[in-house]
Amino acid sequence: MSQTSGQGGLFSHPAALAAGAAGLGSALLALAAMRGFPLGGLLLWLSPLPLFAAGFGFGVRAILGAVVVSTVALAISVSTAGVAIHLAMLGVPALLLVATAMQPGRMELSLPLALLGLWPVVVLVMLALFVPDLEDEMRLAVESGLRRMGMDLPDGMVAQITQVKAAAAGFWVALLMLGNGIAAQLLLARRGLALLPTPSLEGVRLPSWYLPLPAAALAFWAIAGGAVALSSLLLLLVPVFLLGVFGVHRRLRGRAGRVAFLAGFYVLMLLFLQVMAPLMVGVGLFDQYRRQSMPPQT
Repeated sequence: MSQTSGQGGLFSHPAALAAGAAGLGSALLALAAMRGFPLGGLLLWLSPLPLFAAGFGFGVRAILGAVVVSTVALAISVSTAGVAIHLAMLGVPALLLVATAMQPGRMELSLPLALLGLWPVVVLVMLALFVPDLEDEMRLAVESGLRRMGMDLPDGMVAQITQVKAAAAGFWVALLMLGNGIAAQLLLARRGLALLPTPSLEGVRLPSWYLPLPAAALAFWAIAGGAVALSSLLLLLVPVFLLGVFGVHRRLRGRAGRVAFLAGFYVLMLLFLQVMAPLMVGVGLFDQYRRQSMPPQT
């Protein structure tokens, strides 16, 4: 490209264009959900995809710019609470995941996997610090949601739902981040636009310092109790759960009928999550400790 054509203003900076387009695209998808548009809930699930695409295609500065653009665009259109929710659930975690994943010459997934559990706990703790009687607020939110659905549950069941409401929200946000991040990287790699090659999820493991955190959360919950302590424990186990899921994929690699087995596995996950989740946590713990004890490959 000649020097003259390189002075084309904004169009000579593809990273800036990508940041702007990704930020506006993410804001529009989130706005569709916040305004109650048809299929808005589905579009909300896709709103981190443009952010990840900007980061994995143009680097950390691009996704930082995209998050800023999306935040400004939403600030013009929705309330401060809506902007805060967008940042806490979508913008900041996407930025952190891209920034920690992209290392010189390679994509490192160990710390991003840990952040899928750590970031929701940080948000939950901040809410507990700044919102008086957070547990009562969560109970009121559960009761309001049940009324809108026309359901009337016993008080004991409402209390149980309240205990895990924050954990359920954090779990789905973690899946949202993971799914959109994988989709963005694969789409870019297929078109030769990804900055870094796609790593294998099946070989990832958590940092060695991570596993004491769920143990500490378990001890805290046993002593203090409460929805915040229980949800923190469950959220910190989400990365271990994902390790177990990756382990299932690894064990089925190269086997006949792999697709059918995986389809049945995910059906079981949807139908019997309360049983399958502890099982996957156990598989994840086993794989984590097994890799830590294995001698280094030469």
